[in-house]
Amino acid sequence: MDSKRGSRRGGFTIVEVIIAMIVLSCGVVAMAGTTMLIVRQVTLANVMTQRSVALQSVIERLQATSFDNVGSGSDSSGVFRMSWSSTSETSQSKLVRVTTGPGVMTAAGASFPVLGASVADTFQYRVIRR
Repeated sequence: MDSKRGSRRGGFTIVEVIIAMIVLSCGVVAMAGTTMLIVRQVTLANVMTQRSVALQSVIERLQATSFDNVGSGSDSSGVFRMSWSSTSETSQSKLVRVTTGPGVMTAAGASFPVLGASVADTFQYRVIRR
């Protein structure tokens, strides 16, 4: 009985090593794909944050302006250009349309979001007389 146990060797067989390498390879490929997705999402979030900051600065400037002086204008913040125009709705309110660009787009064949000069976003803001 002891002679049967003594004849077994410790270690891994070549089949076990190959299967372990396949499993490890699948894990590394999955991690690489996930990393690309995370980088793309972080890039998009950074661009959207910068655009929101630029838009917020225009809105804050409009809030600080007296009602009668709210009109048209333009400004830039970093790569973003904003322009706005106002139309009177009533004697107590004005509707301000703020257009900002460039906007975010995904180019053909690109895996990352990019800024496209031909893409613009329009936001509406209502100014109320105080």
